[in-house]
Amino acid sequence: MSAGSIYKGKNVRFSFNGATLYHATSCKLSISTKLEEIATKDTDGTVSTPSNYAWSISTESLVANKPLGSTQKDFMDIVALQLAGTEIDIEFTDDVSGNFILSGKAYIESSDITAEVGNSVTGSFSFKGNGNLTKTVVA
Repeated sequence: MSAGSIYKGKNVRFSFNGATLYHATSCKLSISTKLEEIATKDTDGTVSTPSNYAWSISTESLVANKPLGSTQKDFMDIVALQLAGTEIDIEFTDDVSGNFILSGKAYIESSDITAEVGNSVTGSFSFKGNGNLTKTVVA
């Protein structure tokens, strides 16, 4: 991507165990830093210093069975991994040469399936990072 170009939301995807989620409609990466607050009798205010961080990824999709022979995963694949308590490999990228890859290991924290009259069935899933989130670039 050339300098100053904006990433297209349609292209940025999350993948787990090397496969994308079938019919994903959105994905989100969140990183939060724990700030240690220090105040003493010699300070007038509180001083904050960064400590550890935590990260998570969430995604939403339409719920559908993936086609036979597909390399993608579907909602039932996520549910099976969650019920087994399996740690998974996660990547967040647009997969364009020179662009970012954020990756790490995570557990599936929640799976929600919503079925409303007059609407397609949707799923939302959240993944809790387990350890470091690594930043690299697509080769």
